[in-house]
Amino acid sequence: MTAAEREMAITVNGGALMRIVMGLFAMLPGEEVATVTRFVHLAILAILRPAEAATRRLIAIASVGVIVKPARPKAVPTKAIPKGDGERMPVFGLFDSRLNVDPKDKRVPGRGPGVWDFGEGAYRAPPVCNSSPNDPVNAAQLIRRMKALRAALGNLSRQGRRLARALAGKRSRYPRPMRPGRPPGHRTGGTREIDVLLADCQTLALMALHPPDT
Repeated sequence: MTAAEREMAITVNGGALMRIVMGLFAMLPGEEVATVTRFVHLAILAILRPAEAATRRLIAIASVGVIVKPARPKAVPTKAIPKGDGERMPVFGLFDSRLNVDPKDKRVPGRGPGVWDFGEGAYRAPPVCNSSPNDPVNAAQLIRRMKALRAALGNLSRQGRRLARALAGKRSRYPRPMRPGRPPGHRTGGTREIDVLLADCQTLALMALHPPDT
């Protein structure tokens, strides 16, 4: 993949992803809301996760060919570092979450087995879940992820340089940004726009990072 092809892949797919992200923001009553309904929260998450994975693949493409200068040693501060107001710009995560493939981990998510009351011989049924799609759900973490994704899509070249520095400086425990196998948010046979975008970005990133022998 040439530099011009990488640039075109980033521009076309980055623009499509930004449009999808702005659509997610339109689902919120405001960017500073404290809660959203459970229905809206789940609907946004269903799009947000694959959108984040597709963006990481564009960032990986943008990192190809970036020359990283050796980091300069930082001087030790002589004065007390002033504290901020606690509000930081959310930072987009450059690396996929890894799947747990430890064969020793036998834990299985779920409610667990039923319990028999041997004293009375009656089965104790699990508690009934009375959640509703209209229940309020805390939206702080969700909105931070959305803002971080929007900021990353706004400057993918900068994120590519950031990834190149992270890989060169070995500041991550993972040797590559993309996890092996299917990307996060992948849906087999998915027909949504985000599903197609994620599949395209996955293919383009593999082509850029692992070019075939010529």
